[in-house]
Amino acid sequence: MRRTPRLRRFIPTLLAATIAVTAALPGTAGATGGFGDVEADAYYADAVGWMVGEEITTGIERGCFGPLLNVTRGQVAAFLHRLDESQGNGPVAVEHPFADVTAAYQQAPVGWLYAEGLTTGIGPASFAPDLPISRGDFAVLLWRYAGSPTAANPSPFVDIDRGYQRMAVAWMAEQAITTGTSPTTFDPDGFVNRAQAAAFLFRFVAPAEVQSAADTETCTRELRLALEIAGLTTAEAMCAAPWLTDFDVAYLLDVVNDRDTASFELIIAAATIGSECLSLDRVADLSRLFL
Repeated sequence: MRRTPRLRRFIPTLLAATIAVTAALPGTAGATGGFGDVEADAYYADAVGWMVGEEITTGIERGCFGPLLNVTRGQVAAFLHRLDESQGNGPVAVEHPFADVTAAYQQAPVGWLYAEGLTTGIGPASFAPDLPISRGDFAVLLWRYAGSPTAANPSPFVDIDRGYQRMAVAWMAEQAITTGTSPTTFDPDGFVNRAQAAAFLFRFVAPAEVQSAADTETCTRELRLALEIAGLTTAEAMCAAPWLTDFDVAYLLDVVNDRDTASFELIIAAATIGSECLSLDRVADLSRLFL
């Protein structure tokens, strides 16, 4: 009996695990900021394009900004630090007392926030960099960065219960940085996603021009996650995902369900994945695991 090559047998299994999320992947048509998951007509599109141009963000991974993902306290620290650099202020960092800040890219930003008195963390030795930041706390950080200005009018929002947040939110409303979640609510305990964070920073700076960004790449994050579920490591999945994004979803479904045969292009993509992303041992291991 003729044996199917290992790699060719392995790819349909991966495709079966990825079809559902591949169908939901955002396209690049009309995308902006260099990210396939930022549509050109989204309310935050200009903000993301500005952030890219000012080198405030590089996204979460290849072609992906992750607009709907919650922004973490560590990421906000990095955004504000890079914003300060983009304004030519030369932020100076010092050592901080927070033992839970371990990511290299967060050390200088958190040290700078601490030195400037913009944060005292959530405890004497804890900053909680991986926790999502609330809308109320984001407002306070941005307000402190602006110099803690006094708002001329009280906040129009009736749900601001914490005293330390009232002036910050009132200032944001007065400066048109926020319109709240309704005319009378701000939702201070709700989390800020990355799209909202971009919009807040953009409105705060109010740049006259938005710099053009690099060519848009397809966001492969969901496909990468599905490949990990199928058995690839994160590094292998990040390498493999871009080779599968050009194939029509319906066609891939037909191949997986034996209603069609793999085209020459798909076989080439499979071979490329094997040669570029997987060792021979890994191909053999995954073939034995799934088949």
